[in-house]
Order: sequence, then C-alpha cells, then structure tokens
Amino acid sequence: MASRQLASVAGMVLLLLASALSTGCATRDAKPQDTEREMDIEPTVVGYDDYRDPLIHLNRAVFRLNDVTYRYALIPLSEAYNWGVPDPVKSSIGNFFYNIKMPIYFVNHLFQLQPEGMGRNLLRFVINSTVGLAGLFDPAAAWFELERAPTTFGDTLEGYGVGYGIYIVLPLLGPSDARAGTSLVVDYFLNPVPYLLDQPESTAVMAVDSGQRFASEAPRYLILREKSEDPYLFFRNLHLQGQLRNAEY
Repeated sequence: MASRQLASVAGMVLLLLASALSTGCATRDAKPQDTEREMDIEPTVVGYDDYRDPLIHLNRAVFRLNDVTYRYALIPLSEAYNWGVPDPVKSSIGNFFYNIKMPIYFVNHLFQLQPEGMGRNLLRFVINSTVGLAGLFDPAAAWFELERAPTTFGDTLEGYGVGYGIYIVLPLLGPSDARAGTSLVVDYFLNPVPYLLDQPESTAVMAVDSGQRFASEAPRYLILREKSEDPYLFFRNLHLQGQLRNAEY
C-alpha cells in the first residue's frame, strides 16, 4: 500500500512537470501547420516596469537548463512526432484529450459562475463522446457550432482578483508564476485520468497528452529564441504581458 501511494505521488509530480511543457516554451495559439508562416515572425514583446522578478538570477539559471533540455531532447522528439504522425491523426489525438478533460473546464466554469460555459462543455462532451467516437472527432463544433470553451483554475483565481504573484521559471515547465503553479495542482485533481487508471498507466496517458500539446508549440520556441536578443527577457515579458492581456480582457 505504501509503495502504491508513493508511486501515485511520484506520478503526480511527473505529470505536473509534463503538463506545463506545452505552455512553458511558447504562446498557446501555435499550430504545426503554421511553421513556415511563423518564420516571418519578429519578436515584438517589449519590457515594462511593473514586473515582479525577484528571483531573476535563479530564474536565468533554470531557463538555461530548460533551454538545453528543449533543444537537445524534447524538441527533437516533437519534430519526429510532427513528421511521422499525419495531421488528421494528430487532430484526433488532441480532440480525444480535450474531450476527456471536460471536468476541468466544467468545474472551473462552475467556480466562475458561468452557466453558459458549463452547458457548452457538457453538451460538447455528450456529443463528442458518442457521435464523435469517444472524442476522436469534434462534431459538436463542426455540426452544432459549439466551439471549445477551455478554462483553468488560474482563470478562476484571476476572476476573483488574485494576482499572478511573482514570476518564476520552473525546471522543464518554463515561464510560470504562483497563480499558474496553483492552477496546475488543482487542475490535476480535476483531471479524470488519474481516477480512471492506476499507476503507471495514468502517468503514461497524461504524458502522451502533454507531449502532443508540446509538439505543436516546439517550432515557435526555436523561431522566437533565434530572433530575440535576450531569450530569457523575451520569454519572461511574453509571459507577463500575457497575464496583463488576460486581466484586461
């Protein structure tokens, strides 16, 4: 029993590390098919005075470690995935994992007192789990115009006026902050996969989810890194300005 509990805790830690890989190195709108177009992107993120980065020296050290790990391990794996897996298959994999994580979105919309978001996610889940063959396809959007409505516990905290805290760079996770870190933990416990599967199966399944999301973001990381004079400052400002943009809109 003790060994199983230890395995569960270890699995959760590994998954929290893996789950943010897709957001730690790039913006959230990147798509594999946009790689050539994104070659023309110029870094336009600028600094601003109201950032909180008291751990800048430690953050820079962790950023350098992450950068090496991304470029020599994770990004080559992502490139192999993007090259070897057809786009329709990748789309179905992404659809499946989005569908199974419906409780994360539903509960957070509940916390945010947004019944429209709750209903949209519930209807999408029912339609895509049945007509969409366990979520592999998205007829809810294609036939009924029920577009995705993702949200996280970080959005919930932000909606109640909780600030992002201080800026931190986490090992493997990349740019983050106190609010985002809390969101990772809470959303992990809202994810149904750990309750449906035992270890190590649940760890493997969620690692696949993290890997397929990271693969779509990896090309943009390399492009922006090459075009920025100081990659650390660029990705820090990109993250912090994203927090400000979300707060405004």
